[in-house]
Amino acid sequence: MTEKKCQLTEKLRNYVYRYDTELSDDKLQKMGTSLEEINENFSGMEDIANCIFEQERIAFEKIFKEYDFDGWNAIDILLLVGNEIHERFFDVSPSVSYKLAQAFPEIFEQHKQRRSDFIYEKIKINIEKGMQQGMYKNDVSSEMVARMYIAKLNDIHNQEIYPPEVFDFATIFNNLIDGVIKTITNEDGWQYYKQRKQLYSVLSFNR
Repeated sequence: MTEKKCQLTEKLRNYVYRYDTELSDDKLQKMGTSLEEINENFSGMEDIANCIFEQERIAFEKIFKEYDFDGWNAIDILLLVGNEIHERFFDVSPSVSYKLAQAFPEIFEQHKQRRSDFIYEKIKINIEKGMQQGMYKNDVSSEMVARMYIAKLNDIHNQEIYPPEVFDFATIFNNLIDGVIKTITNEDGWQYYKQRKQLYSVLSFNR
């Protein structure tokens, strides 16, 4: 994607979130672009949908690529990533483009699968790291936990399950992390998690 197309994709993502999947020149001008400019850079709504979903997925993957986790405690990694997802919620959440996902389910599923594959590998690495560090139970299945994490993460972004006007993202995500950690940690790991979670909450509050 060219820099120009990336900038327009961001505007279109905001447009879809604010309005609808049907493009109006008047409304596009409020977002700082025009129907003519969109038509010059995109082949149609399918192209727009593909670019928006790709931008969301790349923004999510960027969280992992921005940090060098070598030598980190596995629990700290989960907490930091969770904190970053919370802070960048609008940029990474598929729920922002929920209307577009409904209009183009096949394109959405392709990107959702690529995102899930990426998360799956990262969680597997984290589980194995945590077991080596003595924080996680030795009999934990990294494959099972990774799949469970992905399923729960996908549920968070499902507006039919968690309507945004009813459920706060931070609360839901914290419950998800708590559930996963309780499943995989031994006693030392659970105590460490509770202490570090409190610290990360303070750091997040002071941002």
